[in-house]
Amino acid sequence: MNANETSNGVNHKPQVNDDDNAVTGQQFALLSASIFIIAACSLVYELLISSLSTYLLGSSVIHYSLTIGLFLFFMGVGAWLAQSVSRHLIGIFITIEIGIGAVGGISALVLYAVYSWTDFYYPVMLLVTAVIGILVGMEVPLLTRILESYSGLRRGISQVLTFDYLGALLASLLFPFVLLPYLGHLATASAIGLVNLLVAVIVAWSFRARLAGKASAITVFAVGSILLIVTILLSSGTLARVFDSALYEDPVVYTSQSRYQKIVMTRRGDDLRFYLDGNLQFSSLDEYRYHETLVHLPALFSRRLDNVLVIGGGDGLAVRELLKYPDIKTITVVDLDDAITNLATTHQGLMTLSHNAMTDARVKVVNTDAWAWLSQSADLFELAIVDLPDPESEDTAKLYSVAFYQRLSRRLSAGGVMMTQATSPWFARRAFWSIGATIEEVFTHVEPATAYIPSFGLWGFFVASQAPLTPVRSMAQGRYISMDTWQNLLQLPPDLPRLDVQVNRAESLPLMRYYREGWDSMHQAFDPAVNTPANH
Repeated sequence: MNANETSNGVNHKPQVNDDDNAVTGQQFALLSASIFIIAACSLVYELLISSLSTYLLGSSVIHYSLTIGLFLFFMGVGAWLAQSVSRHLIGIFITIEIGIGAVGGISALVLYAVYSWTDFYYPVMLLVTAVIGILVGMEVPLLTRILESYSGLRRGISQVLTFDYLGALLASLLFPFVLLPYLGHLATASAIGLVNLLVAVIVAWSFRARLAGKASAITVFAVGSILLIVTILLSSGTLARVFDSALYEDPVVYTSQSRYQKIVMTRRGDDLRFYLDGNLQFSSLDEYRYHETLVHLPALFSRRLDNVLVIGGGDGLAVRELLKYPDIKTITVVDLDDAITNLATTHQGLMTLSHNAMTDARVKVVNTDAWAWLSQSADLFELAIVDLPDPESEDTAKLYSVAFYQRLSRRLSAGGVMMTQATSPWFARRAFWSIGATIEEVFTHVEPATAYIPSFGLWGFFVASQAPLTPVRSMAQGRYISMDTWQNLLQLPPDLPRLDVQVNRAESLPLMRYYREGWDSMHQAFDPAVNTPANH
């Protein structure tokens, strides 16, 4: 189909509203390539807002669903508004592209600042999403009409959609594997904003003869936006530290963004605190209470301790407790995030706290998804320690399901024992008992346990085995747990009776709902700045 033919085969000139929208073959190729880049940038903004909202506020499913839905809605609004544009399509397209680059480039900075110092995160998030979504929505129909002048409507639409979808694929690969891990939220937004601005500048240069009276205004808009975004990009490290200081009570001594989560450590005096995605994992002042309970209580019931499995626990603190048993031959640590396990062997604060546990010759680290690894491994273990984050998202909630515990059970030798953390039985009571009911679907003998940890309050665990849970060895002496006190851990207070709850199955995940409801109800009664859920 040539430039003067419509889709019904009748030859006449295409309906273009002003002659300066016609494009040459070189300009057609430039605009086609720009579609690819624009689509990639647009999806990055969408992913950026979703992931930043999740990092700041949790609930990944909610924030990804909300952002995607709003983004698509506002793109529809933009597409509808584009029909009112009848002249100067090239100039308006370039202006829109500069606008997207400017707003997208400062989006992470604005959202960080609003969350850190105001209570208006959601209204501002909605506004940012609306502006970017509307502008992006206007791009596609405008580009289609511009390309139509060269290739005809049918080919123009196909051209735009083809490059649009390919660009989205590129963004979906770059964001989790390159942009977020290596640049973080602030620098990613700025870098992608500059890419948008670069596209606008190149297109403006190619069509400079047709911009005439609009050239000066477009130049000022583009130059001002570029200077602003470059300043943010060059200052992103400093800005990130400023926002981290505002988000955390104590001075931040380490921060990084892995492919999976934001890692932050703070220190005040002797208190080293470790956070993942804003959730406190441990305080060095009282973590021993948690890790001694997690390790020594199940070790008491295990007939042998030759081979031990640790799922999660990449910080090495559970491994530290395990190494107190001289008869252990191997400890296999399965932790998804290699950034955590690498930090455990390189950061002096973590190494000191763990007594260099992760460098012990008996420790083998496997950085992979525990769900898949359990189905692929043929190794058997006498003891399994499950030290996973709380079940606030689908990814973590499925690791507390019947299917997961079935896979784990098959990796235990005869008489093997499993121990898992099970969130707070006080703040998330229904979630705690749902974990217990789920484990009982797989293991014959299951007992709840609790330990008081000052940083978190009362914390829950479940120990389970296919064999009776009777002591068969002496446990290693700890600062919190001993042969004289271990039975106290199995005595639940009378005000924490068992609740009638659903079993957590991978296809429905009621545990995730119980967990959110529990913490949300407590946040309404207590100060959220003090009583925040801790993801171990």
